[in-house]
Amino acid sequence: MSRRLGPTWVSLATRVLILSTLIAEAAWVYVRYKLDAKGWWRVGPAALESRFGRFAARFVRVATRFRGGLIKLGQVASLRVDVVPDSITNELIKLQDRVPPHPYAEIERQVERELGSTPDELFQSVEREALASASLGQVHRAVDRSGREVVIKVLYPGVEKSVAVDLVMARWALRLFNPLVAADLLSVYAQIARSIRGEMNYLEEGRAAEEVARNLARDPKLFEHLRVPRIDWETTAQRVLTMEYIDGDKINDRAALEARGLDIAECVAWATRAFLHMMFRDYFFHCDPHPGNLMVDRVGRVAIIDFGMHQRIDPDVMDGIRTNVLAAVTRNEDLWVESMIQVGIIGEEDRDVARELAKMSFDPTYYNLTPKELTQLDFGDYFTKMRGHLSQVGSFRLPDGMVSFGRAFSLLYGLALELAPGMRPLDVVGPYVLQFLQAGAIEKAARANEP
Repeated sequence: MSRRLGPTWVSLATRVLILSTLIAEAAWVYVRYKLDAKGWWRVGPAALESRFGRFAARFVRVATRFRGGLIKLGQVASLRVDVVPDSITNELIKLQDRVPPHPYAEIERQVERELGSTPDELFQSVEREALASASLGQVHRAVDRSGREVVIKVLYPGVEKSVAVDLVMARWALRLFNPLVAADLLSVYAQIARSIRGEMNYLEEGRAAEEVARNLARDPKLFEHLRVPRIDWETTAQRVLTMEYIDGDKINDRAALEARGLDIAECVAWATRAFLHMMFRDYFFHCDPHPGNLMVDRVGRVAIIDFGMHQRIDPDVMDGIRTNVLAAVTRNEDLWVESMIQVGIIGEEDRDVARELAKMSFDPTYYNLTPKELTQLDFGDYFTKMRGHLSQVGSFRLPDGMVSFGRAFSLLYGLALELAPGMRPLDVVGPYVLQFLQAGAIEKAARANEP
């Protein structure tokens, strides 16, 4: 049996060739867009949107075929709605991170390479059939030497090579387009690369799970309704992650939950509170609250799994966002602009332009709100409108983490609308938003006293 693990040079060369054709097609689409904008070759908005969509659909087909970093690249790019047109992001969000599993022999050799022993030597038993498989790795159920049920998450052998090729090609493409667009595409690349590389470091994922668990445990009333899998560090390495197995049903399996006598709306409410705690209190959060990452265990607790996508936001950025919201509420143009510069969303050179924009764009919805009305503030809607206005400013950038923040908030809102239509999401969100807006002075004072 061959001991070769991972992609061959031929497959990597084929990958480069296919990606080169995608980049060439993207360049042609962009040229058509610029020619239309200058009036030199009119094709019309509808035709352009259709062309964008066809290109994105081809990318989805290629990513689904070649997997690896391409699926992740498309998923992360779909978050950058500040840079990527809707007709493209609407296709990219169709990318499903669920692929056929690799042969167990590959997984077995990867575990041995990482941990120094075979799975049969490390565990009482291991199921050969994968419990789940994705673009970067797959999961197997097992029983450890003490008799506890666990799951083993294993990174595919050699997937780093494929991802490296994908990232090199992505960087080359963004360098090509960077001089032609207002947004700094190389900063976008840096965020994308960091996100994908982070998902291939299972030590980092394990630490993220433990940090989230510690943070949530600071609210005992909340944490008694939640569950985060424990990490088994003895059988965890950079490419192998062993964690507690949680038996339960997905949070969107209505039939299963109702058969157990559970209220799905209540489960969704506890899940939402957990993520709001992470986002508005901890500034360190799981970025992907979709139903596949949320389960309900056998005693009715909401289990949060798969911490590969996580994000930390600098407290100074959150201070700026807090100030920005309060400036919008009081219609204070100077404070609004100052907060945008503080956060790094706009540059000092655009201060005057942004001030004029603030006068035109302040939404009456946010003016002079009472404390009760502040609790009903929809942050997802607020960020969307703010981004739409600021995209007109040449230096506009979204700071690291804010796209993930907005996406997570939108996913939570969508989760509630889909699974608990009778629940008023803002009733759950309100207390966290109000506390966040009121907490600025306390947090600044605490940080000022830190050694």
